Amino acid sequence: MAEVVQYHLEQMVGELEDLERRDLFTKPELKAIVKKRTKFEYALRRRRVKCIDYLRYIEYEINVDALRRQRKQRKQQHSAKTTLSDFSITQRIIAIFERAVVRHPEDVQLWLQFVEFIKSRRRMSTGDADEEDDGHSRLLSQVFARAISAHPYESQLWIKAAAHELEVNMNGSAARALLQRALRLISDDKELWIEYFRLELLLVEKIKARRRVLGIDGEKETGDSDEVQATGSEDTEDAGFIDLPQLDEEGGQDLMVEKLTEKALAQLDQKTAASAGNLTEEQRAAMSQQTNAYLQGAVAQIVFEQAIQAISDDLSF
Repeated sequence: MAEVVQYHLEQMVGELEDLERRDLFTKPELKAIVKKRTKFEYALRRRRVKCIDYLRYIEYEINVDALRRQRKQRKQQHSAKTTLSDFSITQRIIAIFERAVVRHPEDVQLWLQFVEFIKSRRRMSTGDADEEDDGHSRLLSQVFARAISAHPYESQLWIKAAAHELEVNMNGSAARALLQRALRLISDDKELWIEYFRLELLLVEKIKARRRVLGIDGEKETGDSDEVQATGSEDTEDAGFIDLPQLDEEGGQDLMVEKLTEKALAQLDQKTAASAGNLTEEQRAAMSQQTNAYLQGAVAQIVFEQAIQAISDDLSF
């Protein structure tokens, strides 16, 4: 036990020296930090470690880092070169979370707290902001995959993962795929259906906004085929996709809306080829009609109808 604790304490030496060198903490304060961390490390080496033991350690480290940031700003060091102490505490907190979820994978709230911490650090990125932001985004994707694998019936994890794909990775198709997989497992979850319905409406609005920027809305049907060239980038990106393996709980059946959505998007892709002039006027007209139906919310309407069928006994829904 003592050897393991000593190992973790030795990893802190560089950080403590950096904090002293930058005059952010005094020697007595650093000794107090070491003493407190030693106490926490020994607590985590007990035979029966509760989740609260990890969370107390995490809370202490978050407070230390908040004090470091406050003093750094007060000393106007925010523009100084990034050093070890700027990111080492965050890395330690992530490591403690990792130890916690390995020890208590059954705790959903612990996974959610882990997710929220990483998201908060994305917003507080320092140094090479783009590189650090990408690192946090990749870590968040990995944590979501592990959390969902451990708790496939927790709708909040699926919803937050889909929001991450849509809002951070800008990947609408990945967000849609996650919610569709969730509904295969939890078809009677009202919040999942609402989020899926909202997602489809949002994706349609994004396509419409793109059309307006490209000046397509005012064109006649003869030029309508060019509109879809702008739809592919949103729904075909796979960078940062949450790599979630096939779950044992997932059945082989697909939602009807999945097939209809795929068909609608396939028609959009085919319309791009129509601009090359290799389709007949009849084919162009048929595709234009199907595209217009998609842009008018046909898929969202199908989602709504399927939700009503799945939760038919809930009048309030």
